[in-house]
Amino acid sequence: MKSLAIAAFALALAVGAAFAQTAPETPAPATPSATPTPAATPAAEATPAPSPTPTQLTAKEVRAQCREQAIAQGLKGEARKDAVDQCFAAARPDLAKAQACRDQGKAKGLEGADLRAFVKTCRTAS
Repeated sequence: MKSLAIAAFALALAVGAAFAQTAPETPAPATPSATPTPAATPAAEATPAPSPTPTQLTAKEVRAQCREQAIAQGLKGEARKDAVDQCFAAARPDLAKAQACRDQGKAKGLEGADLRAFVKTCRTAS
């Protein structure tokens, strides 16, 4: 229970750091109307751009963050692997589901196009 609380705290710190990064703003298209657009108002300029959500992070970035957290906790071997897997599943449940479906398909002996079709139907089933 204590390690779960530590993992949750570490995840919150890592996600907070990811949210601190901002994406570059794209300029609003010019409109011929005289009414100011929301991007042109001072209030809109003061609000920061939306931060990337955990689902916008790539699987590689999420795994790297989870791995860093596990290392920071001093975990090694299977404990580290399990912690990274749990962290990844919490941060990207869509990709964790796809991996579980892929593992099921491989256990059934599926390969190539058959495996891809199985993963696709498995992901949409739940």
